[in-house]
Amino acid sequence: MKQTGELNTLIEGFRESLISRAPLCAELDPESGYHIVRIDSVPDYEPILEEVSLGVGDIVNNLRCSLDHLAWQCACAHAQGIPNKPKNIYFILCNAVAGQQHKTPSIFSPTAWGRMHEYQPCREVNGRPDGWTGLYIHQLDLLTELSNFDKHQMLVHIELQANHFETIPTRIGLPPWVQRTESGDFDFLPDRTGDPDPGADCVDFSYSSHRMEVGEEVVRIFAPLWGRQPEIKHVGSAVPYFALPGGRPVVPTLQRITEFVAMLTGDLQRNCP
Repeated sequence: MKQTGELNTLIEGFRESLISRAPLCAELDPESGYHIVRIDSVPDYEPILEEVSLGVGDIVNNLRCSLDHLAWQCACAHAQGIPNKPKNIYFILCNAVAGQQHKTPSIFSPTAWGRMHEYQPCREVNGRPDGWTGLYIHQLDLLTELSNFDKHQMLVHIELQANHFETIPTRIGLPPWVQRTESGDFDFLPDRTGDPDPGADCVDFSYSSHRMEVGEEVVRIFAPLWGRQPEIKHVGSAVPYFALPGGRPVVPTLQRITEFVAMLTGDLQRNCP
């Protein structure tokens, strides 16, 4: 979908810009020897949040409307004209669980509903390819959740992507498996990857809140190069991460729903003219 591509360009363009970065500071934890890296200040994200949320809302509403238009076409075909209660025509979801009856809506022909039912949440994956790696949620349930969410509050929020931040140098020297050449380049020596690395740093994300807010912890770093300095200002910067409810990534989530809706509508249009 063109809209999704434009939204991705907007998000990635902002993430790559320097104005998106949140500066970091570090303070030493004397007991562990690790420096605790925190968000020192946060840029004003409201304008970009509003722009991205509006873009997501447009895509979600367009997808929902396309399903309702499909339902309208199927209902008109079954009624051989305008249905008796046109305001009651919408794309129906079936979430029946094992042991419950799967009722055929009277507004659709058995053939049309039979095709629709193959794509319902009650059928789960139903043999269709789905490369989603997060906690499973059916595409139609996800679309409904986002559509309902959009009616009440802002769809998109910003989190810290804990594995995407930059800091000043933390380690002493190069690891044994990296060697500088006379030309100034670096050679990788795979046979030395198991050698001791006394100058290495260590990172610990287990305390990270993932929230892009002042004072929130990003990471704990044992940094030989930082020594025992009690406090270091301007230690680096963190990159924002745009997330939907549940922490889901914006663009891959929308692409997953879009592909599903396209598959469903294409099937119905081919088999239920």
